[in-house]
Amino acid sequence: MQPPLLALSDVSVQRGQRLALNRLSLSIEAGEHVAILGPNGCGKSTLIKTITRECYPLLRPETSFRILGQETWNIFDLRTHLGVVSNDLMAQCTRDITGRELVLSGFFGSIGIWPNHHVTEAMEETASRVMREVDGAHLADRWLDELSSGEARRLLIARALIHRPQTLLLDEPTTSLDLAGLHEIRGHLSALAQAGTGIVLVTHHLDDIIPEIDRVVLMKAGQVYREGLKQEILTAEALSDAFGATVQVLQRDGFYHAW
Repeated sequence: MQPPLLALSDVSVQRGQRLALNRLSLSIEAGEHVAILGPNGCGKSTLIKTITRECYPLLRPETSFRILGQETWNIFDLRTHLGVVSNDLMAQCTRDITGRELVLSGFFGSIGIWPNHHVTEAMEETASRVMREVDGAHLADRWLDELSSGEARRLLIARALIHRPQTLLLDEPTTSLDLAGLHEIRGHLSALAQAGTGIVLVTHHLDDIIPEIDRVVLMKAGQVYREGLKQEILTAEALSDAFGATVQVLQRDGFYHAW
């Protein structure tokens, strides 16, 4: 049997003087569609940075952190299994590079193509294919600073797909998008999930949770507060407790909305 995508036990991560993750334990199966939900400051971003090896857990005998059964990874090898779309990457998309160069840079772990990068014909063909898959082929020759937020995120998804990863890890993928952009990105994520790509979606917006996601992990104060099936976790009571505000929940056509 394939090992879990993530197997975390008693993981703590300190950022400055604060424990951003506090003895967190979590397991996500390979190919599973999961949403990690919680208020600002609950540890979601730190969890992402720990998965992508930008942060590391405190060294304790009881701590275990495995990705696909391994505790240590060459970060370039990890990218072939786990594609990442994050706000940190979005913030770097400011130089004068084209959409095509952004997607190709997924082969090199960079943003844009640099003089030391050798782009092969096979890489060009792969980049063209994944851009077509996210309806982004027409953006190939556009400068990034000319693109809308939705168009740029579409290309970041294509960049993350360049190695055909088992799972996409998405950090707040709809931030700053208008209604058309929201609908577009959610449609792409649904299509990827239906095609067999695992989705790990990190958000604080219920509306981002596409119908294909069936498990929700609710975080609070650096820990897993509740987890389970979507219909069991996305309740007014659980969300009010986690977010510290009175919340009402509406479900329609597989989507959940809160106010």
